[in-house]
Parts: sequence; structure tokens; C-alpha cells
Amino acid sequence: MNIFAAILLSFLPKRYRDVFTPFEIPSAGSILGGFLESLLAFGLLVHSYSSFMNERMAATSLLLMERVAEKGGEAAVASIGGFALIDFLFRITTIVFAFFLLEGLIRVIAAIAGREIVPTLPFKLLEYAQAQFSAQQKERSMGARIRDEVIIDPSGQSLRIASCRPKQWNQLTTVSHDGQFYELVTEQKATSPRPFIYQLRKKPPTAVIRGIYAYDPDEVVATKK
Repeated sequence: MNIFAAILLSFLPKRYRDVFTPFEIPSAGSILGGFLESLLAFGLLVHSYSSFMNERMAATSLLLMERVAEKGGEAAVASIGGFALIDFLFRITTIVFAFFLLEGLIRVIAAIAGREIVPTLPFKLLEYAQAQFSAQQKERSMGARIRDEVIIDPSGQSLRIASCRPKQWNQLTTVSHDGQFYELVTEQKATSPRPFIYQLRKKPPTAVIRGIYAYDPDEVVATKK
């Protein structure tokens, strides 16, 4: 992969990187990207400090400096610079430049120590916001949350559950309901308002139980995303 492309892609979360390439990004791209990010942030920080101090000194009249020196000496004059430095450190631009300086170093260390591609925070926040929006859209598309419909076979050997939301079950899941243990047999799709159908059967007494899921027909109503 072209090193320039690797540098640019190293700033993106994996979800966005996969749009541009199916291949893994080499750690060298993240190392160089992090180094350039820190170098640029450091240069902007120094330039910002120089401009800020020049403006501050220009705004401070020579007469005022002489009066401060007469009353407090060199220490008083130095304190003016100290207060200016404190003011500079708490500026938004200073905080932003310092953040990207630190972030670049973290990306370099992560790439060297663990060959991990750490994306830049702004894109990571964008990915999170997009994921939250998609989850909300999906939630609304599935309609209102209502209680599961549970039908127990007269023989007591099987259980049919119709739900408005999908279950995170598989063939290894042991579902506990009304004092009985069941295992998943099939999953089916139906129409709203309960499109997710699960057919379960009673678990044999000799079967191995790896983990128990305590099922409650009201769980989808109680769980809000």
C-alpha cells in the first residue's frame, strides 16, 4: 500500500477504512501519521504562543511597564509575563493544539508497541454519533416495544416465543423460563408486530448447560435503547 495513503487512512476508524480498502493498514502509516500530527500541532502551538505574546506585549504600554518596574522591580515585570502565559495556556486554540500534540504521540506509541492503528478522536466521535443515529433509526423502524407472546406446547416439551425484537440466542444458549430449561431449535421471520419467532424445546436432563439465560416475556418492554 502507498505510504501516503496509509498515513491518511490511519486517521480513520476501521469502519471508514474498510470503505477505501479491504487490506489492513501497515503500522508505519500510523507511526508517520502520528509523528506528523504531533509535529504540526507543536509548530502551531509555538507559532500561536509567539503571536499571542507579541500581541500582549504590544498591548502593554511602555509607561505601564516602567511603573510596574519602579514599584515591584524585575519580579513584578516577570509576573506580567507569567500571567500572560497562564492566559495563553487556557485559550481554546492552545488546548486544541496541545491535545493533537498528545494524540499524535499516543498514536505513535500504540503503533510501535502494539501495532495498533488508533484513529484520531474527531473521526472516532463521528463514527460513534453515526452508530447512535443508525441504532435509533433501526429501533424506530421495528415499531413499538410490546410484550413477547409465549406459547407452551400442551406436552410441555416445546416453547414458541414471538418477539418484537431479536434475541441474542444460539444453539448453545440455555433459556430458563418458568422453572424449565429450553434450547433453541429454529428461528423464523413473521410479520409485525412480533416478527421474530423462536422455537425452543425442553433441554434433556443429560445435556450440558454452558450458561443460563433467564428469560422474561417483559424484557423487551423493560429494555430501552
